[in-house]
Amino acid sequence: MGDVNGEDSAQTDNKAKLKLRGTPSPVSVKARHMGREVRDRMPALTGLTHLPDSIKRAIRNPQAELRNREGLSPEAALHATHNFRSGVLNGVMFTMVDGLIAPSLVLALFVKHLGGDNVLVGLLPSLVTGGWFLPQILVAGRVQGRTHMMDWYLRSGIVRIAILALLTLVTILLANSPFMLLAVFFICYAIYSFAAGVSGIPWIEMVGKTIAPRRRGSFFGLRNFWGGLLALLVAAPVGLIVSEQFLGLTFPYNFALLFGTTTIVVALGVYFWVAVKEPAAIELAPSISIRKLLRRGMEAYKTDSDYRSFMISRILLSLATVSDPFYVVYAQAHLGAPAGTVGLYLAALSISSLLSNFIWSPLADRASNRTLMTLAVLVSALVPTIAVLVSMFIGVWDNVFLYTSFTLVFIMSGLALGASRIVNNNMVLTVAPPAERATYVGFLNAILGVVIFVPVLGGLVVDVLGYLVVFVASVVLAALALLASTRMSTKRPYQ
Repeated sequence: MGDVNGEDSAQTDNKAKLKLRGTPSPVSVKARHMGREVRDRMPALTGLTHLPDSIKRAIRNPQAELRNREGLSPEAALHATHNFRSGVLNGVMFTMVDGLIAPSLVLALFVKHLGGDNVLVGLLPSLVTGGWFLPQILVAGRVQGRTHMMDWYLRSGIVRIAILALLTLVTILLANSPFMLLAVFFICYAIYSFAAGVSGIPWIEMVGKTIAPRRRGSFFGLRNFWGGLLALLVAAPVGLIVSEQFLGLTFPYNFALLFGTTTIVVALGVYFWVAVKEPAAIELAPSISIRKLLRRGMEAYKTDSDYRSFMISRILLSLATVSDPFYVVYAQAHLGAPAGTVGLYLAALSISSLLSNFIWSPLADRASNRTLMTLAVLVSALVPTIAVLVSMFIGVWDNVFLYTSFTLVFIMSGLALGASRIVNNNMVLTVAPPAERATYVGFLNAILGVVIFVPVLGGLVVDVLGYLVVFVASVVLAALALLASTRMSTKRPYQ
């Protein structure tokens, strides 16, 4: 199978090279014939003075008009509807994965059951996020200049499926060896996370080629909404499985069931994306070494004001998340929140994240870069700000009112989470030039991959200086991110 795919890829690359050398593609030939037929059949139309300019342009050059109107190549435009649907289904599956094996909830319980300490539990979110960002600097230079990216995505997808299947099997076989199972789990989860990171740039490149700029907000919004809805629906079954109340499955066999189910869902997600009909890239830049990529990334940072503002905002917001793991702990320790309140907070987070798609999706389609980024950062800044404000009334207001009011922290966290899933991807596609998208994304994510581990130090700050110091630090960092976002241009995503 690998040889066949390689041969197909080579043939596709040769076709793309012929196209770049001037050989017309079947799509361009079809477009020319279509334009000639329209002109022959309706010669009077081109002479009408009241005919709209858009129709005249379409008659004279339908291929160029189609691309200008949608922001896609003619080849991509032919499959736009199919690709949009496949991409949404892909996102639904992978958003559902977050509900099945959420690092901060489900996997944290798994690690604790195996005897892992809090440091290992705290490492889980950073591992999955760092695993996504860090490999992209290695991939960016190798994929830049390629006309097609699907083979990279497919290989990494196969690795992710195989690793999850292996983890399912190992969880059963090492049920009586918790220390060994814990070690194997972290090895498997690290490989899974890094394989996801390898697919990151090829995936975003394909999104840029197949999804029209005017529809990207809707694209990311639909992925997150339906995936989030499914995640909510599976929350109750997951709770029963984890609490050993499903089919009598005890630990770790209950988690083996979750890992096996996740394997199937990931396989479906990969299948839906592989079904995308990827067009050849129109604008290409030569492949680039890591050193040259870093140098070019620094040049882009210095010369491209939108890219610079976006990067600074993302870095500062990543640092501002230093408070995120401590909100629930603070509510219980200082606001008197009972254990059952955690369910209220999780519900507020999930529901607000789900409903936020109706806000961020249309904004991502219509708002300017500055407006979109500023609103997203503002919502993120409100999270630690509300936590600080509520803490000021300890001893003044009743504890029940305080920890109930603290729900606003998680409502804003859900809105911020929805913004990050839609705005960040949409923004990087808008800011990065198509020919150098791999360089822009790779350089940005390499920086974020390092920064994302800094908030892990927040626990040390809490132990020494207390929760409020960390919350105030988050407010300051978020305020600086807000200032940086206001320096972006007012260009719209589809311009």
